[in-house]
Amino acid sequence: MQTVRTVLLSCLLAVFGLCVCHAADSDLRTVLEGRYAALKSAMAARDAKQIAALLSDDFVSLDVSGNKKTGDDMIRSVMALPLDPDKVSRTEILSVEADGSKAVVKQRYTMRTVKLAADGAKHAAELTTLSTDVWILKNGVWLFQQTATGQMDYTINGQTIAHKVR
Repeated sequence: MQTVRTVLLSCLLAVFGLCVCHAADSDLRTVLEGRYAALKSAMAARDAKQIAALLSDDFVSLDVSGNKKTGDDMIRSVMALPLDPDKVSRTEILSVEADGSKAVVKQRYTMRTVKLAADGAKHAAELTTLSTDVWILKNGVWLFQQTATGQMDYTINGQTIAHKVR
């Protein structure tokens, strides 16, 4: 009888531990979704100070070709982009793996817009990237430390124009 109680208690504690871990992961996912939303908003507003406030001091962006940009480089690139009223974008968190003050996020970014051809014709354009991001917890705030794009697909009117994999 003692053995049965021990086994049941062990199972109960294991299930409880899984629930606590799942709740913590779910909470972190929610926090990081908020951080991605804040970054999207700051970029849309072309607010360099707000973008910088979301990045760690050592932020690095690696594109699918392996080109590297610092936080300042990335902010300059965003500031140089023309405003696009047709742009609709979404960042979807595919997974989060947290270890203390570091979180590794696999995410999919999708952007749709309308491109105007030289003859005035409108074309549906879509960009999809798969990236691995690193966020660090510093002074109670999650900061974006690194993004590494592993795959990029670009289509016009549903036809693949570019497909690159790191």
